Amino acid sequence: MKAVMFFGPQEIKLVDVPVPVPGPGEIVVRIGAALTCGTDFKAYRQGHRVLLGDLPAPFGHELAGTITAVGEGVERFTPGMRVVAANSAPCDRCFYCNRGQNQLCDHLKLHNGAYAEYNLVPAQIVKHNVYELPSTLDFKEGALAEPLACAIHGADVMRVGGGEKVIIIGAGTMSLLLVQALVERGAKVLVIGRNPERLAQTRKAGADHTVSGTDKDVAASVKEWADGVGPDCVFEAVGKTETWQQAMALARKGGRVCLFGGCAMGTRVPVDAHRVHYEQLQLQGVFHHTPTYFSRAVELLATGRAKTELLISSSISLADVPAYFARMHQQSNPKVAVIP
Repeated sequence: MKAVMFFGPQEIKLVDVPVPVPGPGEIVVRIGAALTCGTDFKAYRQGHRVLLGDLPAPFGHELAGTITAVGEGVERFTPGMRVVAANSAPCDRCFYCNRGQNQLCDHLKLHNGAYAEYNLVPAQIVKHNVYELPSTLDFKEGALAEPLACAIHGADVMRVGGGEKVIIIGAGTMSLLLVQALVERGAKVLVIGRNPERLAQTRKAGADHTVSGTDKDVAASVKEWADGVGPDCVFEAVGKTETWQQAMALARKGGRVCLFGGCAMGTRVPVDAHRVHYEQLQLQGVFHHTPTYFSRAVELLATGRAKTELLISSSISLADVPAYFARMHQQSNPKVAVIP
């Protein structure tokens, strides 16, 4: 079969590899669609030892398709079923799993190989994080379950409630997903971004209002929209020092700040300790997803409650993937469906 393999930073190739054969508890999925992701572009630029492991490594992690073979002991799934598989599963036995924090699992099973004709899904993921898709849901829509699960996780951890005023800093793909997760909970959402077209997309996704990040006084506009006191909750979805600081500055007294966008390892962000203490700001990092959130994401997609048409810009073939990453890796990109 054909598969895109990662050989090192900015070096991926389409190669021939054996079609996988499932072992005990495993399944083989013929890929119907895989989706590009900002994490994949980051890994392409600089490598990612934890995510990719030994090189050369399978590449891509958002996938949906049809089961072609199952291993010994697999009972819930049969060949011919349309499924979506997550990119991770917890171990069930470590300190964090025992406390319900599966996303922090010390032995989190990470999985790649979406950019290929077939994918061997490990037993731990088959056990926890593979779900059947209805025939009405396109594979490329089903593959959105992983990033949508991350957005649902963030909204849940921040305890966003109906009628709350919530700000999202950033207007990329994850912001579109966050808007939908927050609106699903009844929140009113304002998005801050620099690209007018992307801001327009967030309004289509359900945002009540948008503000250009290039405006002279963003803080005043936000405060006015948020009842003159500031937002109840702010989501930072960019992953830069300056936007982390902006998120903390925009929140009202007693407000909550979700540090959703990940910064590079070693990044240090100055914090206004006076505000955090005397105004009781709550700062919360949110990472990844869990089987519970992945399951909720699949349900939203299967019932048509997610606006998937806003999230995928176009499609490319498997053979196009190396050239596409070489051409696009230096910019922020909408999702593209890879159709083997």
